[in-house]
Amino acid sequence: MRIALVVHKFPPASLGGTEIYTRNLAEALSREHDVAVFYRDDGDGRAFHEEWQDREGFRAWRVSRAFDFGQAGPVASFFDTFFNLDVERSFRRFLDAFQPDVIHFQHLMSLSFRLIAQAKRQGPPCLLTLHDYWFICSNAQLIWPDGQICAGKALRLNCVRCATTRIGKPWVDAARPLIAPAFQLRDALVRRAALRTDQLLAPSRFLIQRYAREGFPPNRFTFLENGLDVDRIRRSMTPGERQTGDKLRVTYLGSLAWQKGVHVLVEAFRDLPPERAILRVFGGAQVFPEYAASLQARHNPANTVFEGSVPNHQVGRVLAETDVLALPSLWYENSPVVIQEARAAGVPVMASDHGALAEKVHDGVDGFLVAPGDASAWHGALRQLLRRPDRLSAMQANVPQPITMEGHADILVARYRAALDHDG
Repeated sequence: MRIALVVHKFPPASLGGTEIYTRNLAEALSREHDVAVFYRDDGDGRAFHEEWQDREGFRAWRVSRAFDFGQAGPVASFFDTFFNLDVERSFRRFLDAFQPDVIHFQHLMSLSFRLIAQAKRQGPPCLLTLHDYWFICSNAQLIWPDGQICAGKALRLNCVRCATTRIGKPWVDAARPLIAPAFQLRDALVRRAALRTDQLLAPSRFLIQRYAREGFPPNRFTFLENGLDVDRIRRSMTPGERQTGDKLRVTYLGSLAWQKGVHVLVEAFRDLPPERAILRVFGGAQVFPEYAASLQARHNPANTVFEGSVPNHQVGRVLAETDVLALPSLWYENSPVVIQEARAAGVPVMASDHGALAEKVHDGVDGFLVAPGDASAWHGALRQLLRRPDRLSAMQANVPQPITMEGHADILVARYRAALDHDG
């Protein structure tokens, strides 16, 4: 079977959860099928460019627009996130060259919503996995720049305010009533595109509920948890590294972005005794340097260490030296890869008590749920764990095992075949 995976970004240029999942899925599928990935990467700064790349077991088609989001005007920036004619032309050439039997979309941000229509005209069945809220929210995360969860679109006036604040064009805010229809159009177009696919998949029930609240038919969705390359995690775990001791080892592993709430965790650690607990923060500072600098300014160097980014193949080593993985996210996470990684390593998770995190983590059983954005609540939860270290060992025994990428790929292949049989 020839399987095309379509995603907005891809490793090694981008190492977000969706990108890592897609890379691992491509590798798993390629053991028995012909796989090609279509993605965008403007990193080299060249003018429009497209190329085939040989990857580990599969090929990738990279398209670059050399678009400078920071220098572009608000109109160009707005359209670049969901409508690009040159990306569409490149996708057409990709389809003609690869001739896929099935197309599995992972994300369309910064590609074009019309790729799904192009694929449907080509003929093969199309599936779409929803990794976040992009098809109902232009910033994909349902969170405002001030850290509040989106309280509603308000005829798209709030969408304009959110977007203009994010791109640093606050003067545009005065024209909100005139700009709001553009966001309404954008939402209608991407929604229509999503509903044209043959199957909608989602790795959390919470996400399905949120999409249903925005008018998506809930019966169109199938819940399917993301798979994980479990062997990749366990290969880098050195036997015997995990030891019981007095010092509680807490790890944050992910992007240094304010939506992730890293500052809440850093603040919660400030007054914890360094002889009893240590926080290691893994994440690159280059994406949001100002935010990373603010974390450095507020942390307690006696108990908090910034380790920089860690290669994906070394995540197991980090988790082998971890007692608790912390996810203090402010936004409604969907199904973070890092939770699956922690489960593969047998590590309990302390997470914000909202969104799909409250679905994935069972408070007091295999981890802890803490009020999002409340540094004092996180501090209290950590203090409680220091007082009752015995709870940690009990939770470690309850950590469920994640679905392997091989098992996940087998489920998807069955769905691909069913879709092909239905079309036939």
